[in-house]
Amino acid sequence: MMDKLGKTYGVEQDVLQSWKNECYATRVWAPLIGKPDILFDVSVPAYVEPCMDILRQVFVESFTQTAHKFNKESPPQKLLFHKDIPRYRKLIGPFFIRLEPVTDKEFWSEMDEISDKQKLEMRFSRQSALQQLYNLFIRKYKSQIINDLEEMEEATDLQLASKLEEVIQSMDESSATR
Repeated sequence: MMDKLGKTYGVEQDVLQSWKNECYATRVWAPLIGKPDILFDVSVPAYVEPCMDILRQVFVESFTQTAHKFNKESPPQKLLFHKDIPRYRKLIGPFFIRLEPVTDKEFWSEMDEISDKQKLEMRFSRQSALQQLYNLFIRKYKSQIINDLEEMEEATDLQLASKLEEVIQSMDESSATR
């Protein structure tokens, strides 16, 4: 599609390559490399997140066309893979040449097949779902939630505030052991 648009509008090859790189690497794969829990039902421990972010940065850097200058003041995560990036860049050009055009019908057929396969294979992870709910809501708003539960008559009768505090303590302990 981008090759076709580039040819139609007389876009330079470097600009066309940048379009492809931006579209493919930074919009599709980089977020998934940095945060796999966006798509997959996995719990990524806090100590793994910085590692995933470094890999994401290397991936994006591999798709850029201009080489960045590295020196001793460069951030350590940039220095880790700076010798490998030129080799990765050489692999990118042929990658786009090998891509074959796909019709809408083929694309949606493949997506349906993948979806059906995942429905059969996927198992819901309660622990991962609880961890995500805890990280997104409970940890952020725990004092407001506990205050609201203490003020609600029904919640007070069921002692929901104290039960939630136990859950928070349990989640904090399980997070600390990872």
